[in-house]
Amino acid sequence: MYQLIIRPRATGMAEKAYNWYEEQQPGLGKLFIAELISCYDKIETWPAAYTIINKNYRQIILKTFPYVVVYEIFEENVVVFSVFHTSRSPRKKFKK
Repeated sequence: MYQLIIRPRATGMAEKAYNWYEEQQPGLGKLFIAELISCYDKIETWPAAYTIINKNYRQIILKTFPYVVVYEIFEENVVVFSVFHTSRSPRKKFKK
């Protein structure tokens, strides 16, 4: 199994999404986090199974929420760079 490394930018993006969903409806943020953790589990187990989107970057799409997780595989590590809302400009997926 690969080791999952989540960059601070991705954590911040997930926290903002969680807070927004909780403001909309209590408990909805928790559902978002549960689905996000499910995606993390999948890419930690089968990182090469998901779509290559740019060079070595890959993404997995959340089922219920309009977000994707952008990551890259480095030897035995999977590094998550962003938890990205799909309505934003795709070019911003890769900005630091």
